[in-house]
Amino acid sequence: MKIRSVLAILKKDILDGTKNYHIVLMVLTPIILSLLFSKLLTQGQSSEGNMPEFGFISSPQQPLIEMLLDKGMKNKIQFYQDRDSLEAALLDGKVKFGVILPEIISENSAPDKLKKTVILIYPPSIPEFAADALKNSIESMFREQLHIPVPPLPFQLKMEPLASNSGSGGGMSDNIFPMLILMAIGAIGFLALPMSIVEEREKGTLNAIFLTPITPTEFIVGKSLFSFILIGITIVLILTLNGKWNDNSHYLFLVSMTGALMTIFAGLIIANFAQSQGSVNSVGTILFLIFQMIPTLQYAGDAIAKLAPFVPSTYIFSGIKKTLFFDISKISINFDLTMVFCFTLVLYLIAYFVYKLKKADK
Repeated sequence: MKIRSVLAILKKDILDGTKNYHIVLMVLTPIILSLLFSKLLTQGQSSEGNMPEFGFISSPQQPLIEMLLDKGMKNKIQFYQDRDSLEAALLDGKVKFGVILPEIISENSAPDKLKKTVILIYPPSIPEFAADALKNSIESMFREQLHIPVPPLPFQLKMEPLASNSGSGGGMSDNIFPMLILMAIGAIGFLALPMSIVEEREKGTLNAIFLTPITPTEFIVGKSLFSFILIGITIVLILTLNGKWNDNSHYLFLVSMTGALMTIFAGLIIANFAQSQGSVNSVGTILFLIFQMIPTLQYAGDAIAKLAPFVPSTYIFSGIKKTLFFDISKISINFDLTMVFCFTLVLYLIAYFVYKLKKADK
C-alpha cells in the first residue's frame, strides 16, 4: 500500500468537503445547535422566569401564599384560575404538582372548628411510597410556614392523582411516546419524501411527469399519499407494540396525520429547491432537529419557551400528549388542532404555487 496515494485521496476529500456546503452545513449544524440550546438552557435556569414547581389555585392574598412568597419562593409558584387549567399545566410539564387552597388558611386557623381540605394533585405515575414522601414534604413545609410544630394542622391534606386516561400519565412516557411519533412524522416528511423526489429528478423521471397534463394538486396528492400512509402505519405500530391505544386514539390520529400533512407539504417545498440529495439531507436535517427539539425542551428555559409558539411541532406535540395521557373531555385539543391546521394550510398553498410555477416552466 502506497501511503502517498492514500494521503492524496485524503487531501482531495478534504478539499472537496470544505468546498461542499452540504457537508460543512451537516457538520456545523449539531455543533451550533448544541451551543445554542446550551446557552438557552443556561439562561432559562438563571432567569427569574424559570419553570415553577408549584401550581396553586388560591388567592395571592392567602396568608400561607404570602408566607411562601416572603421566603423567596416567588419563582417556584404559578397561579391558576381553575382545576382544568392546573391539570393542563401538570400534563404539559409547566409545574411538577398542584395545590388547591379553597379557603383562607393562616396560623390563626383553628383545626377543631374549621375542617378545610387542601388538595395536592400529583402525576399518577408516582408510586405510592413517593406520593407519601411528597405529602410529608408538603406537610412539613406548611408546618414551617404556619409555625405549627406538632399535629394537628388547621386543614386536611388530601392526595389526588392527576386525572388521566391511563396509569402512565405524567411519567417518562409522557415525553417519550409523543417524541417518537413526532420523530416519525418529521423524518418521513422532511427527509424521506424530498430525497425520493430529488432522486427521481436525478434519474430524469420527474421531468417526464411534468410533461403530462397533470395538475399541481394531482402531483401534490400523488406524491404525498405514500408518505402519508407510511406515517400512519408507523404510528399504528408504535401504539400497538407499546399498548398505547385508548379512547382518544381517533383524536390522536387527527392531530398526528394533520401534522404529517404539514411536514409532507414542507418536504415537497424542500424537494423543489434542493439541487441534490445532499441538499435535502442538510436542509431537512436542520428542520427536523428544530421540529424535534423545540417542543421537547420548551419548558427547560425562558428563551425556548418564547420560541416554541412559533414552531408548528409544539402544537403537534401538545395535541399528541393530551390525547395519549389525558381525558380530553376536561382538556381541549381544539387550539392545538387549529394551529396545526393553519400551518398545514399555509404550507399547502406554498407548495401548490411552487409546483404550479414549475409546471408552467415545462
